[in-house]
Amino acid sequence: MCPNRPTLRLLIAIMAAFAGGVGAGAIELPEPLLKGLQSENFAERERAQTELLAWTRQQAEASMEALYQQSRTAGEPEVRERCLSVLRELVSDDYQRNGVGFLGIRMNPNTEMINLPDEAKPRFAIRVLQVEPATPAHKSGMVAGDLLLGVNDTLWQQEHTSAFVMEKIKSFKAGTRVSIKLCRDGKIIDLPVVLARRPAAADLLQFQFGMGQQAGPEAAAAVERAAREEHFQRWLAERKSRE
Repeated sequence: MCPNRPTLRLLIAIMAAFAGGVGAGAIELPEPLLKGLQSENFAERERAQTELLAWTRQQAEASMEALYQQSRTAGEPEVRERCLSVLRELVSDDYQRNGVGFLGIRMNPNTEMINLPDEAKPRFAIRVLQVEPATPAHKSGMVAGDLLLGVNDTLWQQEHTSAFVMEKIKSFKAGTRVSIKLCRDGKIIDLPVVLARRPAAADLLQFQFGMGQQAGPEAAAAVERAAREEHFQRWLAERKSRE
């Protein structure tokens, strides 16, 4: 079976890029895809940009410099603009990977003392009040009412608060796999969770008790977009400072 046209073109592009880059010590963007970015056909330009993003994500760090150069020196404005868009996506990926950890729950501020049937000494726990949708906590199966006992080898003490728990989670990098120890229906569960990046709007999403309302998703999305764009502009400024 022959590969379809987009797949075949991408394979040819990858082969060409490796052929041009071997021994040169620097990555080169696939020439067929760069030509596709200036095609007279809009759908072809869109497809080339999508394939270029997929290709550069396989070697993101090396591709950033090549995209940056193309965004500044390519003869066709369309190529410069689309390479800048792909670069923005790669820098956004980097932003997402390198943030602090995020679980996605709201907790009772203070610890509770609980007694488990099989244990002589009581434990300290912090109750989960709410689990935000589409967060690591939600994906792992955590539910409101769960009692958090600790994370990895750290167990809560009487003086600990939800703020302590939050800082503990933030001490891990986004993408880290942690074990959340919790109590549910009188049983201890070790729940594996892969942390996400803490959203820029995380604090905005907390209940605004003084106003009696909660920030809406549109406001949260706007804050997140602004944070990503700020990260991208810092990346550009740092790169330009080296010239």
